[in-house]
Amino acid sequence: MHPLRRRVEAEALRGCPLDAVARALGYRQDPDEAARWRRPGSVVTINRFMFYDHLTATAGAGAVDLVIHVLGCSRRDALDILATLSHRPPRPGCRRHDPRWPALHRHLVGRCGLADILVDLCRALDLIHADPSGNPVFVTRNAGGEAVGIEIPGPMTEPATAGGFWMSWEPEWPVRVILATSALDVLSILSLHCIPAQRECAVVSTGVIAAVPAWVETWNPRRIFCAWEATPNGDDAARHMIESDTRIVRMRPALDGACWNDMLIRSRAGEPLHTDDQPAA
Repeated sequence: MHPLRRRVEAEALRGCPLDAVARALGYRQDPDEAARWRRPGSVVTINRFMFYDHLTATAGAGAVDLVIHVLGCSRRDALDILATLSHRPPRPGCRRHDPRWPALHRHLVGRCGLADILVDLCRALDLIHADPSGNPVFVTRNAGGEAVGIEIPGPMTEPATAGGFWMSWEPEWPVRVILATSALDVLSILSLHCIPAQRECAVVSTGVIAAVPAWVETWNPRRIFCAWEATPNGDDAARHMIESDTRIVRMRPALDGACWNDMLIRSRAGEPLHTDDQPAA
């Protein structure tokens, strides 16, 4: 199977309802506490897309992690098992043909410099589409991967409180989070491969904010990078967060006034670039 297709199926299967997966794995719902499920050697509490095993003190998120936890199998085997348990896995990436998409794809890859495979992945996951004028529309998601709204390029006003546009190169649950100003910067950071750790790291659009969004805290990240543009506003917001949270590191574009898409376009033109990562004191 093509790696891109495998990733798309992983994203879809990870979102299977945990109570249905638990039931298929032999758990029985506790009659006195609806969120608690039991099977020999395991007692888990399920909270939407997260679970916690009280007997092993193990936490996880998503159906794939639950299957791995219960059966001790590999991620690839867990995906195959989930596909069998769900009988008919979701099929993302099957949007009807949009005549505006080829032109938008050329714009994102050619003009904005985004990685071709990353744009294709976002399209396959239904995270990017064109508006009636052919402009990009980015789908925002909550921590569980459920669509909650859209982001349209342009000056960001009020940051979304329920979610943001977010992506990663790997489908693992993020333990590191990069906060970016916009969806275009999210995809630019990923295209530049300037990520502290490729695995278990998500890049999120938040706008320039003063505190880590509550929905991002759902992931319980161990390290958070403030990757807002290299402007006084971005620097001041990052400094405020560093002073109040020891998990925070400033991840700054190389040139004053620049955003990450500026850096990506310069990189595509062959200019040597370096980021300014400032660890928390």
